[in-house]
Amino acid sequence: MAYKWRCLIAVAFGTFMATMDFSIVNVALPTLSREFDRSPDTVVWATLISSLVVTGLTLTAGRVGDLYGRKRVYITGWVIFTLGMAIASFAQTIEQLIAYRFFQAIGVSLAMANGNAIVTDAFPPEERGQALGTTGSVVGAGLMSGPIIGGVLLGLFGWQSIFYLRVPIGIIAMTLAFLFIRPSEPLPAGTSRKLDIPGAVALFVALSSALLAVNRGQSWGWGSPVIVGLLIFAICALIAFLRIESKAVSPVVALALFKVRAFSVGVSSLALSFAGQSAVTFLLPFYLQEVKDFSTARTGLVMATVPSMMLLLSPVSGRVSDRYGFQHQTTFGIALVSIGLLSMATINAGTPVPMLVLRLALIGIGTAIFMSPNSSAIMGSVPKDRLGTASAAVGTARNIGNATGLAMASAIVVAVSTASAGFSAERLADLPEGALVDGIRVAFLVAAIASSTAIVASSLKGRTARAVVVAGSGVAPAASRE
Repeated sequence: MAYKWRCLIAVAFGTFMATMDFSIVNVALPTLSREFDRSPDTVVWATLISSLVVTGLTLTAGRVGDLYGRKRVYITGWVIFTLGMAIASFAQTIEQLIAYRFFQAIGVSLAMANGNAIVTDAFPPEERGQALGTTGSVVGAGLMSGPIIGGVLLGLFGWQSIFYLRVPIGIIAMTLAFLFIRPSEPLPAGTSRKLDIPGAVALFVALSSALLAVNRGQSWGWGSPVIVGLLIFAICALIAFLRIESKAVSPVVALALFKVRAFSVGVSSLALSFAGQSAVTFLLPFYLQEVKDFSTARTGLVMATVPSMMLLLSPVSGRVSDRYGFQHQTTFGIALVSIGLLSMATINAGTPVPMLVLRLALIGIGTAIFMSPNSSAIMGSVPKDRLGTASAAVGTARNIGNATGLAMASAIVVAVSTASAGFSAERLADLPEGALVDGIRVAFLVAAIASSTAIVASSLKGRTARAVVVAGSGVAPAASRE
C-alpha cells in the first residue's frame, strides 16, 4: 500500500476517535448529574473544559508540530489522550473527572492540530481535496456514532465505560501512527526552533476566555460582571498576543498568513459556516423531543441525517474539487447550507418527519460540498513549514464558530419563546408548544443569516492556492491565478 494511503488510514482512525469524544460525553451529562448528585451547570464542565482547552491550545499545538516534528507531537497527543481516558474512568467526584478531562483535552489538541497537516504533506496537491474530504467524512462518522455508542455503553455498563472501553482504541491509534506515519521533513536552514511561549500563553488566555464568555453568557447573564470581565480580559489578551506576534522571531501564528487570501477567507468562511450549522445541534433536540414528543433514540436517528451526508459525500466532493477545480464550489456548498437553515425556519408542530429529514439532508449535502475544497484551499495556501498552523487553524475556526453559534441560538430561542409565552420559565420544556416553536424558528432564521455571510466571504476567495516564505517566518502570496 502506498505511503499516502497508510498515512490517511492512521490519521482517519485517530480523527474518528477524537471527534467521537466530543459527542459521546455530551450524551452522558444527565447520567453524570445523577451519579455525582450535582447540578447540570456543574457537570457541563466535563465537556466545557475540553472545548476551552482544545480551542485555546490547538494553534499552539500546530506550531509545536511544525517546529519539533508532526509525527512526534501527534503520537504524544494520543499517549496523553489515552492515559486521560484510562484515569477518567476512576474518577470519584465530578471535580476529578473535570481535571482528567482537562488532561485528556491536551492530548486531543496535540493530535487534532497536526492531523490535516500530516495528510496534506503525504498527498500530492492534485489529490489533496479527496484526502481531506475523506477525513471530513470521518468527522461526520464520529459525530454520528458518538451519541449512539455512548447511549449503548451507558445503558449496559455505566458512565465509566465510555472512557475505559475506548482505551484499546487509543492504543490502536498510537500504533497505527507509529507504524504508518513518516517523520516530517526538517525545517529550512536558519529557522528558529524556539517556541513563542509568551505568544502561546496570550493566545490561550484570549481564546479560552472569549469561548467561556460566549458559552456561559446565557446561563450567567450577558451583563453579569463575570461575563463582561471575561470579554474585556479576552480583548486585552488578544491585543497583547498581536503585539507579541508582530515582534516574535518564530511566532505561534505568522500574522502575514492572513495576507494570503485563500487562508484568511477560508478560515473566516469556516467559522461563519459553523456558527450557522451549530444551531441544528442545539435546537433540533428541543423541537423533536418537546414539540414532536420523540424518544431520545428516534431523535438521534433524525439528527444523524447531517453527519450521514458528510460521511457519504465528503470524499466525492474532494475528488470533484481535485479533478475540476470549480472556483465557486465552496460558495455553492455554503449556499445550500444557508438554504437548508432557512427552510428549517419554516417548520411547525405538524411538519412531517420526511420533510424535516429532507431539510437536514440539504444542510448535510451543502456541508460536504463546502468542507473538502475549503480545507484543501487553506492547507494549500501555506508553506510546508506552516502546515501544522494551517491544520490547527481549521480546528480552531470550527470550535469558535460552534461556540458562537450555540450561544447565539440559545439566547434567541429563550428570548423569543419567553416573549411569545408572556412569561419566563426555568426550562424551555415548561413553555407552551407554540411559544417554543416560535423561538426555534427565529433562531434558525438568524442561523441562516449568519451562515449566508459565509457565502460573501467564500466568493471572495478566488483561486490563489500557494504561498511562499519570506523574511524567515512570514508568508506572502505567490503567483496568483485569479
